[in-house]
Amino acid sequence: MHPVSYNPVQSVTVQAKELLYKNRFVNHLGSLCRQDQKALGVSELNWNVGELAAVVSLGTIAVETATTVNVGDSVVSDSNGRAKIATGGSVNGRALESTVGAGVIKVLLVP
Repeated sequence: MHPVSYNPVQSVTVQAKELLYKNRFVNHLGSLCRQDQKALGVSELNWNVGELAAVVSLGTIAVETATTVNVGDSVVSDSNGRAKIATGGSVNGRALESTVGAGVIKVLLVP
């Protein structure tokens, strides 16, 4: 896995309702996004339950992927907050890098 450079433009805080893992999509209620759920943003760090978690909501950010993603693919959350290719409905961002299998890529967040 290579280091991913990114440029967060805006972060918001949300109280963590569960353990939030870095580089995963977080929903508006403070939990990891579930399957195909629209995200508030992406966590830059790991956060414990009850902490005020900073979530990047605009700009580019490193996101953990669940499977292969190619540059330009629209992405959405899998059932654990990781990016997967969007097949319709919600879109959380666009891949700016590719990965074969699970990994970490740069994503341009889509509000």
